[in-house]
Amino acid sequence: MDMTTPKVGIYTRISDDKDGQQTATARQMEDCRAFAGRKGWDVADEFEDIDTSAYLRGVKRPEFERMLAGLRAGSISGVLVWKLDRLTRQQRDLVRVIEACEPNRGFVASVMEPIDTRESYGQFVAELLVAQARMESANSSTRGRRKAQEQREQGMPPPCGKRCFGYDMRYSKVVPEEAAIIREVRDRVFAGESLHGICVDLEARGVVGTQGHAWRSNLLKRLLTGPSIAGVREGDGKRYPGTWPAIISTDDSDRLRAMLIRRPGAPRRSPARRYLMTGLMRCGRCGHRMNGHASADGVRRYVCARQAGYPNCGRMSARAEPVEDMVREMLIVAVDDAALAEALRARGDQDDGLLEMVRRDEGALEMLSRDFYLEHILTREEFLTTRDGLARRLEANRTRLSRRDGHGAVGAFVGHGETLRRAWEAGSLDWRHSVVGALLDHVVILPGRPGRIASNPDRVKPVWRY
Repeated sequence: MDMTTPKVGIYTRISDDKDGQQTATARQMEDCRAFAGRKGWDVADEFEDIDTSAYLRGVKRPEFERMLAGLRAGSISGVLVWKLDRLTRQQRDLVRVIEACEPNRGFVASVMEPIDTRESYGQFVAELLVAQARMESANSSTRGRRKAQEQREQGMPPPCGKRCFGYDMRYSKVVPEEAAIIREVRDRVFAGESLHGICVDLEARGVVGTQGHAWRSNLLKRLLTGPSIAGVREGDGKRYPGTWPAIISTDDSDRLRAMLIRRPGAPRRSPARRYLMTGLMRCGRCGHRMNGHASADGVRRYVCARQAGYPNCGRMSARAEPVEDMVREMLIVAVDDAALAEALRARGDQDDGLLEMVRRDEGALEMLSRDFYLEHILTREEFLTTRDGLARRLEANRTRLSRRDGHGAVGAFVGHGETLRRAWEAGSLDWRHSVVGALLDHVVILPGRPGRIASNPDRVKPVWRY
């Protein structure tokens, strides 16, 4: 045995530092230093990982990795821990430590256990204790999952260290001002506004989240698509009624999810809108889409641009401002039209079953995945064929649902054109776009003198949805 004085590195760890004071690792360090002093070992380095699991896969432990590097390099000849489960709860990590010790004949020792891996008995005890610690962690995880499932079944509020917007800390009371914001945002999403546009408006009004942060699209989406504001708990594909008051209905929650949750592989939404008629302008020569484009002098235009791989003719353009002004006036006249009121009333009386179809296909996809991944009763070919068909239909119905819900953008203005005019001035560009899309399928720009729309309104041909 090597009789030179060992240079040890002390390793301490805690999974959850609740008080933020690192008191647990400080006590570990104190005991380890005293132990090393009794043994006559030199403490060459100290390693401390805070709020870090030694059981979960994929968890990065920076100080643990630095300790391994020290063993390999020979800057420390051993590792001293308060208990072995502070070092590792997985056999694979114990193997990594022992392999790092081998080049320089290093060792692992414990204050509270009879472990010194320079002896074969000590290594055996270390392996046995790691196996026991792993079993305890697995059992604890199982108990935690079962407890969480029991809480869901009882409808208890979700455990969370942060207050949910709309509720007090314990979900016992609704915060009226915040609940009103949630319902307002729900209605604006149903009316076709983008989350980005809503967040910009909320920030301008000084509306912030529970942590005092400005709203961002991802945070707002998480709130709106979560089950908490509908007064329910979810888990394992099931829904459990909660014991706290709901802010929105479960039907509204389902509609929000159908509109906001993007299917994996589906194209992402475009950046913030800059042109009112984006996606709604058509060239009167070739019939293809015209896109917004600013000229060198900064004038906004809609252009049928010729590009490689696209069928556009490249022979049509119109200044954006007069076109958008004409469209606004067309809409104001349209909402006072009795035919529109009748058309919207008839549409509202029809239950197209879209939401139910979306729900049914979402459930079918969950069952399909379970049959393939867990039950193994489907072949890969059967799974992929069925999944792709369901996914395509689900995406199409989600798109139809989003467009159908967009009609709510004009319902309040039917018969009140001047009210729409005032709202138009105050509304965001996203909201205006939703109003246009609710009434117009598209607008055709007919041939004429390029750019001279203002002097010839007959060049602007609306194609109505009703």
